[in-house]
Amino acid sequence: MRAFVAFAAILVSCWAASGAVAQDREVDLELVLALDSSGSVNAGEFNLQLQGYIDAFRNPAVIDTVTNGDTGAIAVILLIWAGDTNRGTRVIADWTLIDSPETANEFVEKILSTPRFILRDGTSLSNVIETSARLFRGNGYQGNRMVIDISGDGTNNIGYEPTIARDVAVQAGITINGLAILTDFPDLDLYYGEQIVGGPGAFVVSAQNFHAFSAAVLNKLVREIAGTPGPKLERSKSFAQAPPAE
Repeated sequence: MRAFVAFAAILVSCWAASGAVAQDREVDLELVLALDSSGSVNAGEFNLQLQGYIDAFRNPAVIDTVTNGDTGAIAVILLIWAGDTNRGTRVIADWTLIDSPETANEFVEKILSTPRFILRDGTSLSNVIETSARLFRGNGYQGNRMVIDISGDGTNNIGYEPTIARDVAVQAGITINGLAILTDFPDLDLYYGEQIVGGPGAFVVSAQNFHAFSAAVLNKLVREIAGTPGPKLERSKSFAQAPPAE
């Protein structure tokens, strides 16, 4: 918890003290995409998630939404996540400016060129939020919006409560959206709505299973890039922290 307090102080002070840096490229959106790579995700399910993003960034609907923005550009980074150690996240495709089909394809090529592997660990939503929030600092872009988008198929079962990390990120001006995969937890979208998402226009979309992930990603990205909030979810259940992963 002491380390988290330090993170919170640094994160908030960074955005409080920072303004637009002259050499930073202005974009409509700085977007962190975080894919679940925990022990509950097998190789086939992991590949379906990656393929969903590959297909989305090749889709004209995504490119059209990007180029119709105020600056006609966004900046995107893709990482995978699992537990709460220093190796609990790993960047798959680093920050990339997307302002055309060609630059979108460059991002896709980064995904394709990275060896595919699974982190095989617990599910620490608090750690992925904390790690993702740090990625905006010094990335070379100045976005009108900063968004973390987290996809996953389980509840937090290792590390501190995700609501703490979420609230710090939101205080720093970051919006957190979620894509809940309902294979193991049919009400995971409600959990994400209650525990994970936050900030202006935050929303959750759901996929019934990993095979439905691709369609959900396309829907989410178009809405996210356009800055269109989704419908509010009913918060009808309370979710305790899940037991630690074996």
